[in-house]
Amino acid sequence: MTSSNPTAVVAVNGLNFEEEVTASPLPVLIDVSTPWCGPCKVARPIVEEFARRHAGELKVVEIDGGESPDLVARLGVRGFPTFIGMRAGQFVDARLGFGGKRPLEDLVGKLLDPA
Repeated sequence: MTSSNPTAVVAVNGLNFEEEVTASPLPVLIDVSTPWCGPCKVARPIVEEFARRHAGELKVVEIDGGESPDLVARLGVRGFPTFIGMRAGQFVDARLGFGGKRPLEDLVGKLLDPA
């Protein structure tokens, strides 16, 4: 199930992870969060901003940690929120917790840097 809106944050779970993340031709920013997590709620508008600002060059996806515990375990997530960057199906970097906009900008910068 591929999103028809390139600026949307795509919901991902164990069923569509391979298609939306591993097989993505674009680098992917993964937001692993839960609806009950306060810092996740604070980070959400910033994640959505990145999806809009980098439409066409970065895919932004969200995994609900409460609904996808197997995928959370597979990704090695130890807390919420966790932000994971992947390019060509390979891990690039991750951030545990929400420390403000700057650490996420740094992660996005790594994803968009082809070097």
